[in-house]
Amino acid sequence: MIAFVRRGHNKDVLAMANTALTHSLRSASRAEREAAWRAVYDEHFDNVYRLACRFGVPLADVEDVAQRAFVVAHRRIQEIDEVRNVGAWLRAIVVRVVAEHHRWLRVRRVKQWVLRASAELERAQVRTPERDAAAQQAQAMVARVLSRMSPKLRDVLVLLELEQLDLAETAETLAIPVNTVRSRRRLAREQFQRVWQELGGGGGDD
Repeated sequence: MIAFVRRGHNKDVLAMANTALTHSLRSASRAEREAAWRAVYDEHFDNVYRLACRFGVPLADVEDVAQRAFVVAHRRIQEIDEVRNVGAWLRAIVVRVVAEHHRWLRVRRVKQWVLRASAELERAQVRTPERDAAAQQAQAMVARVLSRMSPKLRDVLVLLELEQLDLAETAETLAIPVNTVRSRRRLAREQFQRVWQELGGGGGDD
């Protein structure tokens, strides 16, 4: 079984673990390949699922998108020498799979990430019909805003603000320079606020 090293642990240990993982996934032994892939799936499925939600995949389609991301990852693992960072590698695949999914369902696109991001807050509060109605209105407004944002800016906004990745991790996921992430973060916040106001959201406090 592959032993995964979580964020915050020694980077050299993480690199060695990921190298060992890559070798196991490409092993001549079918049993070793299957065990390694099951370890990847079990360790990262929840993160992939959550990220798909936060990118606005309709809830009914999230599991399908998550599964598709792993199918793509399984195919691509044979095309590369090693995976240096499993989490970042999978996130990059999710970004691309979700983009394809949005193109396919552009008309039906529904943004769900606000619901997911506010789940902990909602659990801590006493639910009332008034709060439920307000939450639904906020989700609908954010859905409209996100549907009008540039995909490149939306990607940065979700990864930095919701996934809480740092600049380097976001840059690695999107395969862009860190300075580009910085500039897109600023532009994404400005665009979100501008569209929010254009749609009647006022200062964002409603």
